[in-house]
Amino acid sequence: MPRKIILPRRAILRGLGGAALAMPLMSSFGCTPEEQRRLEKVGSAQQRAGEFPKRFLFVYTPNGNYTPPTADFSGYWSTLLPLADKINIIKGLDLSVHDIAPGEPHQQGMALLTGRSLNPGQQVGGDGSLAGWASGISLDQEIAKTAGVMTKRATLNLGVQSTNYGGTEVRTVLSYLGSDLPVPNETNPWAVFDALFADLGSDPVGAEKLLQRRKSVLDLVDRKYDALSKKVSAEDRQKIEQHLTAVREVESRLDNPGGVIGGSCQIPELGEQPGALEAYLGDPSNFADIGRTQMDLLAMAFACDLTRVATLQWSASTNNRPYPWLSYMGAPILDDEHGLGHQPDSSTDAWGKLAVIREWYLQQLMYLLGKLDAIPEGDGTMLDNTVVVLSSEITRGNTHSHLDQYFITAGSCGGALKTGQFLQLTGERPHNDLLVALLNAMGIEATTFGDPAYCNGPLSEILV
Repeated sequence: MPRKIILPRRAILRGLGGAALAMPLMSSFGCTPEEQRRLEKVGSAQQRAGEFPKRFLFVYTPNGNYTPPTADFSGYWSTLLPLADKINIIKGLDLSVHDIAPGEPHQQGMALLTGRSLNPGQQVGGDGSLAGWASGISLDQEIAKTAGVMTKRATLNLGVQSTNYGGTEVRTVLSYLGSDLPVPNETNPWAVFDALFADLGSDPVGAEKLLQRRKSVLDLVDRKYDALSKKVSAEDRQKIEQHLTAVREVESRLDNPGGVIGGSCQIPELGEQPGALEAYLGDPSNFADIGRTQMDLLAMAFACDLTRVATLQWSASTNNRPYPWLSYMGAPILDDEHGLGHQPDSSTDAWGKLAVIREWYLQQLMYLLGKLDAIPEGDGTMLDNTVVVLSSEITRGNTHSHLDQYFITAGSCGGALKTGQFLQLTGERPHNDLLVALLNAMGIEATTFGDPAYCNGPLSEILV
C-alpha cells in the first residue's frame, strides 16, 4: 500500500497557493473518495477550459406542438434536413411528473427543466387553478454549477416577449436556482448587449496584462506539479501528468482566449435602441425581429465564451399572441395562437395555421443552429460541442396532455451524444431520463435528476 504523504488538506483545497487550477485530488493526500468526487466535479469543468468547452442550450416554444404523422425527417420535419445528421427527433417521452397537483397543465409543464412538480401557491392558472413556483433546481442551473464556473455569466436566460401576456409568473419562467427560486428572463436585447458586450475589448492594455498574469500562474503550476510528482504514488503521478496536459492546453488557448475580441468572437451590432423602447418590445409585430436579435446575442455569447449555459424562451404558455408576419391561405395569421390550439383536430383552418406557426419556429431553430454550426472549432464546429434542446410545456393544446411529448436535440455535445436519429420511444419513459442523459453528456455524473420517483436512469438511446 503506498505511503500517504501528510500535507495540509486545506492548503491543497486552496490550490497550492492559489495556483493549482483545480488540481486533481489524490489518495496520497488522504482525501476521501467522497471529497475527490465532490471537488473533481468542479475541477473537471475547469480543466475543460483547455479544450473547446461543452455548452448547453434549451429552447422553449409555447402551447404544445403540431404533431405530424411522419416518422422520419420528411414532410413537416424537412425544415431540419440541412442539419439532420446533427439532430435527433425524440418522440414518446412523458412529462408525467408534471401531472402532479397543484396547478393546471400549462403551469405544471413550465417546470419541465426541473423534473419536479410545483409548490402550492396563489398564482392563478388559465382554468382558475392555483399554484406556486417549481419545487427544485432546473437543469440549466444544475449544469452551470460546473460548466459556468469559468465564464462571465453562469447562465444566460433570454426571453422573447415572454412576459407580455402574463407578467412574470410560473407560466413565464423556465429556470430555477432551487425550490421557489425562479430566474426571470432577460427580454430587452439592448440590456443584454450592455451586460455582456459593453466592456468587451475596451481595455486592450489591461487585457494583455491579465493574459500575462494568467500565463505566469500556469508556469508556477507547471513547476509545482513537477516537484510534487516525485513525492506521490504511481497512480497519482499519472493523474498529475493528465492534469499537466490540461494545464498546457489552457496555456495554448490563452493565445486566443474567450472573452477577447478576435477570431470568432465579435461584438454584435444591434443598431440604435428604439426611442419608445417599451412599446417596441411589446408590439407583437416585432416578435420575430426581437427573437432574431436575441439569437444573435446568444450565439456570440457562446463564441466569446461569456457563458456556456443558456435558455431561450419564445413567448410563454400564456401565449395569446397573433403572428401577423405569417400567412395562411393568403391572409395574415391574426388569431390568438392559444385559442387556435384549443380547437378540435377537425378544424382544418385552426390546425393549418398552427402548422405554419410551428414550421416557423423550426425555421428559427435552424437559424440558431446555423449560427452555431458556422463557427469552426477544431475539426468541427461550435454546434458539435454544444447540445441544443427544444420542447414545450404540453403535448397538444386541445388535450393539454403531458404524455407522448417530443424533444429535438441538436449537436453531439463534444461527441457525447448520438445524432441523426428519429426515435419513437415506447412504454412509459419519463422525460427526467432525458435530463439525466443531458447531465451525463455535459460530463456530470448523475443517475437521477428532479423527482427520483420519475427516473429510470439516463436515456441510453442518445448517449454514445
